Amino acid sequence: MKVLVQLQKDFNDSDNIFFIANGGGHAVATHANSDVSRLTDKKCYSMDNASYLTSVANDFGWNNIFIKFLSDYAVPKSKSMVIGFSGSGNSKNVISALTYAHDELNFKTCLLSGQPSIIKPDYVNELCWDNRYFHVHEILSMLTFYQLVHGSGNFCPTIKDELIRKGHTESYREKKYKEI
Repeated sequence: MKVLVQLQKDFNDSDNIFFIANGGGHAVATHANSDVSRLTDKKCYSMDNASYLTSVANDFGWNNIFIKFLSDYAVPKSKSMVIGFSGSGNSKNVISALTYAHDELNFKTCLLSGQPSIIKPDYVNELCWDNRYFHVHEILSMLTFYQLVHGSGNFCPTIKDELIRKGHTESYREKKYKEI
């Protein structure tokens, strides 16, 4: 529980959020980036440009891609946070970027992991699901971002609210019942 409280506090206190992850976790990070940007007043960043990603990996090495990303886009000592995803908890490029973010940029950090990390520094807050499958880690991580949005005083609109906002006066189900 202490980890969740700290994660919410760090999230609420940060103006900028950087999301970093590999593989399926990267897809979740990209989705979180989009929704947190859209639903809050935070500026959010994820490494979504394939050309940038591959050139950085080629020029600086895979283990340095997120450090380079942060050095190019982050403002040191700003009210920022880096949230990393790692199913194993031990993705070297994610852990090294969290270390860089803390030590060099003075950012808050959190690792969302599927298994406990054995390589992260103690100062990196870790929310570990301790689960067996990557897809479970990805789903739980996504749900965590929506909880962070709600915990920051913002909300996700309901489907019905969106239909009304877009000018639909009744839902699809209500229309179908009228047709029967």
